[in-house]
Amino acid sequence: MKTSSLRKKCIWICATGAFLGMAGLAACAPQVAVVEDQTASAVAQMPRMTPATDEYGVVVADSWKDIYPNEFATYEANVSNSPDSGKHDYLELYPALNAMYQGYAFALGYDEASGHLYTLDSVKGTPRTNEKEQLANCISCKTPQFTATVNTEGEEIYKKPFWDVVEQYDEPVSCYNCHENDPQSTTVTNKFFSRALGASDAANVPKESQVCGQCHNEYYFDPETKATTNPYSGLETMTPDAILSYYDERGYKDWEHPGTGAAMLKVQHPEFETIYGGNQTYMAKYGMTCASCHMGTKVAEDGTTYVSHEWKSPLENQELMDTTCNTSGCHADDKGGIAGKVATIQAEEEERVTAISEKIEELIAKTDERRQAGTIDADTLAQVQRLHRVSQFYWDFVMVENSEGAHNPELTFETLDKAEATADEALALLA
Repeated sequence: MKTSSLRKKCIWICATGAFLGMAGLAACAPQVAVVEDQTASAVAQMPRMTPATDEYGVVVADSWKDIYPNEFATYEANVSNSPDSGKHDYLELYPALNAMYQGYAFALGYDEASGHLYTLDSVKGTPRTNEKEQLANCISCKTPQFTATVNTEGEEIYKKPFWDVVEQYDEPVSCYNCHENDPQSTTVTNKFFSRALGASDAANVPKESQVCGQCHNEYYFDPETKATTNPYSGLETMTPDAILSYYDERGYKDWEHPGTGAAMLKVQHPEFETIYGGNQTYMAKYGMTCASCHMGTKVAEDGTTYVSHEWKSPLENQELMDTTCNTSGCHADDKGGIAGKVATIQAEEEERVTAISEKIEELIAKTDERRQAGTIDADTLAQVQRLHRVSQFYWDFVMVENSEGAHNPELTFETLDKAEATADEALALLA
């Protein structure tokens, strides 16, 4: 069994194994020192200073640094989560992935994600865009400049070749993604996610989580329009079962597996669905947002309280764990506090993820062997292909969700149960 610490360094909701989405920024506090009972009036009197936009209508992060120096400094701290900070190659860490993703771009390269300051560098540097022709839709969530282009010029740009578009942009994920050009509010700038969530359900989800979820979600590229699209409508249909049904009803596939001939699905990074979909988690019902755990507040030297924009695991924020999680919070009675509980969940998830991946690898090898030898009849092959699609979808839903089970243990292990059961069923047919 491989340890969880080898798989991902922390339970970042702001790191994605697949395409490095973005984390939400809570509304910025103004840079004035005030006592508590004067805060509201001070904010109201503060002039709205908006620097000039670039050619795409985006105020880049650097333009806000003198107006919001504390937030900008913590945003800049994300530079430490760099490609050179000891990232893992998942194709080496999980050898089964080489068989599971065979025929798809992820078999060309699948590295642990770097931070949001590197989104453009990462998408331009991966073999998935260098060794395989891709469209501009791969730039979704990599730069606010592309988001602004889609919102102003329309979705036709999704169809353009990746390399014809990406080089014009130079701003990684930054302020605009979550605030548009108003740091005192939060805005879901990816309209595809707003449409999929729906107005009524949006009213029941904190905006701080929506701005995270607009990129930390499961999506696909529409076969006709090539637009980035979510496979659901509303919170109730954001479950693994409902998402699989959505794809099945449309006959959708990301690729055909060359070993089994199965119509395969590649899950992206369903953090939002894992927390808010279906029954929702205790954290969501309790009112915790993504920012509650992955950002937190700080106090500057002048006494100003502000929201940290360094996105990291709560396990890397000892102050947050001590004051919010362990002392009087949800994990006060857990052995070892939040860190102990998360370690237990992630160890079990890691063990099962590894074991099930090896079963799916075996399923692929046996099916390929039988196909090559001509010793499997059409009906049995069709059953195995269906089981391969389903098993790997459920497995992938857990594997690429970046908390390693911590966001929603119940859903995580239920989904792994389904992945293992369908893999076992296929192996029984091949025995």
